[in-house]
Amino acid sequence: MPKIIVSVWIYFCGLIGAVVTGGLVSQVLSAFPPNQVEAYGPIVPAVARTWATWLPNAPAILWLSAAVSATAGLYLWRSRRPLETRLFSAAVIAALNLFLAMFFTTALLVAYFYLPKVANGA
Repeated sequence: MPKIIVSVWIYFCGLIGAVVTGGLVSQVLSAFPPNQVEAYGPIVPAVARTWATWLPNAPAILWLSAAVSATAGLYLWRSRRPLETRLFSAAVIAALNLFLAMFFTTALLVAYFYLPKVANGA
């Protein structure tokens, strides 16, 4: 019984993490203009410029991931597979969601704030 509770809790944490991170990234991107990477000086690293171009798609990717994970969760709930398989699948889905949330948060911080500041010695 504790394995079931922990697995379901981890699964819901992964879903909540993806949705909350999508909202957080969209709010930060709406608060700071796209030329934020140039705010610290004339030198803009190529990584920061590249990541800043695809980062506005991060909320949609995170919300799509959460929707697909919710659909997969419903499938796992209704599935007739063994309990251990379903619990492992739920943990893998949660790990993927949490990894995406962590990656996009780190990409936002690095591309918009850290790399341009370090490149210009500010």
